[in-house]
Amino acid sequence: MADEYKQYRIDNAFGWQISFPVFVKTPFTAFGKEWKRGEEFNWMNQQFRAEDWEQQLHNVHNLFNADFLHHDSSKEQETKVGDRLNEMNGEQLYRLVSQLNAEVKRRTTSATEFADKKCKSSKIDTKQRGLIRRWLRSNTWAEDIFYQYRDTILGE
Repeated sequence: MADEYKQYRIDNAFGWQISFPVFVKTPFTAFGKEWKRGEEFNWMNQQFRAEDWEQQLHNVHNLFNADFLHHDSSKEQETKVGDRLNEMNGEQLYRLVSQLNAEVKRRTTSATEFADKKCKSSKIDTKQRGLIRRWLRSNTWAEDIFYQYRDTILGE
């Protein structure tokens, strides 16, 4: 129980992270559905108007702050949702960055442009995960490519 609480604190240390999956901690109703404890609350995939984006963002943030939702890295791994970078070891992270940078190199026209747009690398696994996540937020065009490479590396 102490290990689970420690992991809960680590997963939620920075509050709600929009790019991380959230899971139901306390059951509630939203989008015409009863959400049960432990279920992924995939709010971004629900039907709502584009002009309601900010309101939905605010609603999910409030649910998180009211302790209805939380981040749970073990559930992410179990249900295979999110970026799944926590499942990768150093070698796999290196392969992913190499493949992403090869794609960037194909799409850039000069060494300077490549240096500006590439995904930076680190030998520290936790730092590398952060660098990949930051790079993905800045390069939304590469999301599908990222998932393809990630799934191949994870053997899926």
